Amino acid sequence: MEAYDPKLVCFSCNFGWGYLSDHRSLSAVIRNRIPVTCSGKIETSHILKAFRSGADGVLILGCPEGQCHFQDGNYQTRKKIHLIKKIMDAFGIEPERLGIHLSLDPDGKKIPQLIHEMKASIARLGPVKSV
Repeated sequence: MEAYDPKLVCFSCNFGWGYLSDHRSLSAVIRNRIPVTCSGKIETSHILKAFRSGADGVLILGCPEGQCHFQDGNYQTRKKIHLIKKIMDAFGIEPERLGIHLSLDPDGKKIPQLIHEMKASIARLGPVKSV
């Protein structure tokens, strides 16, 4: 039997996490990275589209709280994620499949650990069950 490798989509803010594209060694860890100007610019439809397109999980990486380059984009994102998780739960999709991490990692040293933790959490849940 083949090991389950969850598909994870990662939206990352270009300010706090923007240098990730320069790290070729991370390409094996981040296959589905979508850079955004600000985590606050991620629409709910983008997250839901990732799940509809086969993602088992979505991770959003944004600037630390109080350090958003667009004033309150990360606060808005945190609120949005809270509401999306409620919707996911109502449709029978585990809210743990959607994660957010607000921090800085210009050197790309934290990202492999965050991806590994998220994928391990999703692997315990198994593939998304169609609703």
